[in-house]
Amino acid sequence: MFIRRVQALCLVIGPTLFALSPMFWIDGRYGIVGGMLIAVAMVPWVFGLLGEYDRLHPHLPVVSGLWMLLVLIGMFGSIAFGLQGFFEGVLGTTDGASPATFTGYPTAGALVLLLAGPMFPAALVVLSIFHWRTRLAPRWVASLLALAAAMFPVARVARIDTLAVIADLLMLGTFCVIAWRAWHADRAPVISPS
Repeated sequence: MFIRRVQALCLVIGPTLFALSPMFWIDGRYGIVGGMLIAVAMVPWVFGLLGEYDRLHPHLPVVSGLWMLLVLIGMFGSIAFGLQGFFEGVLGTTDGASPATFTGYPTAGALVLLLAGPMFPAALVVLSIFHWRTRLAPRWVASLLALAAAMFPVARVARIDTLAVIADLLMLGTFCVIAWRAWHADRAPVISPS
């Protein structure tokens, strides 16, 4: 029970750290602090998502395992983007020159950023579908999670600070509800899908 509650807390800590990152953007780029917050946020967030895997596994044994693989690939991509912003700031390449240097490494750049990067929001969309199906969270929460997960990459690709803040706060709100339900999972019976 202790670990489950720590995982529930991590479902709030991770999105909170992540939601702070746009506050430190510099001209639409992550910067040192924003990039660090994104990279660091992924560790507690994914630890919390491991708890969600434990809750989902009895209802969706095969696809929940595949989903966890998607989460881990997405974690790798999110940390890579965070560290890119961190090192751009450290090395003083905040003018957009950094992405141009990846053209010399098309395969590695595609694997690290372009393929792995979108996997975390995709994993959150899948989580919303799982929550909708299993009712481990209310359906309105699952719907808002899907919306936040869709807004997540759009805000970052478009580099719109306000949209990123809205997406992150919406994400944080949905994960607060999911964390609350995970914290009290032993008190409330789960409705199995019919």
